Amino acid sequence: MEMEALKYSILTTLALSICLQSCEKANLSNNETEEEAEYITLSLGISGDGNGTETRSDSDVHLYGINVFYDSKKDGNIDTHYAYGLFDNKQDMTIQLLSGYKYRFSCTMVKNGKSLLYCGQYGSNTFSGYAKTFQTDSSPSTKLSNAFVYGTTYLSGIATGTATLKSSTSSTGYVEHTIPSIERFFGQVTDYTPVAGGTVVIPLKKTVFAARFIIASVPEGTLSGSCSIKPDKTSYYDGTEISAWSGSTKNVIYDSGAKIYSYPDVYDCWKNEGALNSTVTWDFASSVFSQWNQSGTKAVSFKRNVLTTVTIACTPDNSKGNIVLNEETMGEDNSIYMYLNSDGIIVIGIEPQPED
Repeated sequence: MEMEALKYSILTTLALSICLQSCEKANLSNNETEEEAEYITLSLGISGDGNGTETRSDSDVHLYGINVFYDSKKDGNIDTHYAYGLFDNKQDMTIQLLSGYKYRFSCTMVKNGKSLLYCGQYGSNTFSGYAKTFQTDSSPSTKLSNAFVYGTTYLSGIATGTATLKSSTSSTGYVEHTIPSIERFFGQVTDYTPVAGGTVVIPLKKTVFAARFIIASVPEGTLSGSCSIKPDKTSYYDGTEISAWSGSTKNVIYDSGAKIYSYPDVYDCWKNEGALNSTVTWDFASSVFSQWNQSGTKAVSFKRNVLTTVTIACTPDNSKGNIVLNEETMGEDNSIYMYLNSDGIIVIGIEPQPED
């Protein structure tokens, strides 16, 4: 009896073992099926402010830098670098993505970048490439290849405003500015799941402001002005004050002309559209009576995609002084007038401008 019981126990254990092995093989097979991924080729497109109607010959003067990320652990955190690319031809923006993952695409465009940005030997590199804002985390410059480079390397400067510009007066052939006079765009698409024959369209937004400074003429003495921008500290900018402009005049009108400038942190501009705080300083030095000398400072805000014209004027006898600000967006007017009288009273009138 005991022998039969032992025999039954052994047979039962063997049956359970075979059953468990079969289940494990089935589960392993299912997991392998779930983990199998295939490459899907798709195209990238540009929309929004950065999507013009230019022809191929017109469009290839612009430069596009793109970073691609994916959730390598499939945990919803799309923060692993997958590929990067520098392009001047939108038709070449095709990429192979692994199925089963979510992706994020970050893109910046420099309008007329091939004409404005320095391309040559830079830093320790012996090849010709574009430096800031298209440097990578491992190289101070990048070759224009019109193809994606796969791996963990990425364009480390596309979220910042700093650019390496061509210069005919510098011995190096280039100069670098934190708020360069170039037209920048930025955009992002996230949580994208690739599908066969799909297209990723990245909407770009202008990340620039425009400024113009005018100093009215004075019958005697000298009227001077300057502007310093004080950006907030952000993820991609340390908050260092930037000297943006200075000028002076005597008996003629000074006009800097309207210029476009990139935000020092284009990512923050794209995401938050915050204004750049600045201070305009003016100083009148009389050539007749020193008691007529006067000076002052006023806060000015520069806004995304808005031209702000700052006009400084005063009279030598100190009876009148004023600063006038005029703001213009693309195709529409939005004016702010700030009058500074002898009592230092500010009167502000604002007409809201809808988003373009």
